[in-house]
Amino acid sequence: MMSMVIDSMPILADALGQTLLLSLLAIVAAFLLGFILAEISILGGRWAAVLIRVLVEAIRGVPVLVFVLLTYYTLPMLNIHVDKFVAGSAALSIFFAAFAAEIFRGALKTIPRGQAESGKALGMTTWKIQMIVLLPQMVRIAIPALMNLAAIIIKCTSIVSIIGVWELTLATNELVMRNMAPFTFFLVALVLYFIICYSLVRAAHFLSLRLNRAQPS
Repeated sequence: MMSMVIDSMPILADALGQTLLLSLLAIVAAFLLGFILAEISILGGRWAAVLIRVLVEAIRGVPVLVFVLLTYYTLPMLNIHVDKFVAGSAALSIFFAAFAAEIFRGALKTIPRGQAESGKALGMTTWKIQMIVLLPQMVRIAIPALMNLAAIIIKCTSIVSIIGVWELTLATNELVMRNMAPFTFFLVALVLYFIICYSLVRAAHFLSLRLNRAQPS
């Protein structure tokens, strides 16, 4: 059993690297797009807010597996030809951007309105108020939820194996079929996913504590 795992370590390490790269791309893109959607919803007026709200709720109401498949088969119809890795990361990024947008919007709502009004009284533009006054507080408030979302994204990278993206889950399945040892290899995959996600959650907890201590009383 151990010899099989040891012999397969180069494959597992390569697949783990692909999973980490896919996760990083999806997390960064989802957070950036989610922040942009939240800002448009807040600053773009009533119709922009309604449009963003409908878009966000529509995406949040779809299973991630269905969204990945829909994205994968829709891109060629739009004459957009990319490899499976790009299609998978794009699908995850767009899907989880909807959740990130709600996190940012909810964080902003917890900030007292008086702070924005004080910025206006000082002659600051709306953009400066958002970037200088509200953004640092919004990020501090949103960090725990964003890190939990990041852990979910990491686990959901396994879903893109359905479209043939080679990552940890697909590599594990190939090793299972090659060695006929499902329990062994899926247990190894479970441990690897747990280590990544648990480390992220602990790092987020530590960062949140540091930011709260640094916050002026």
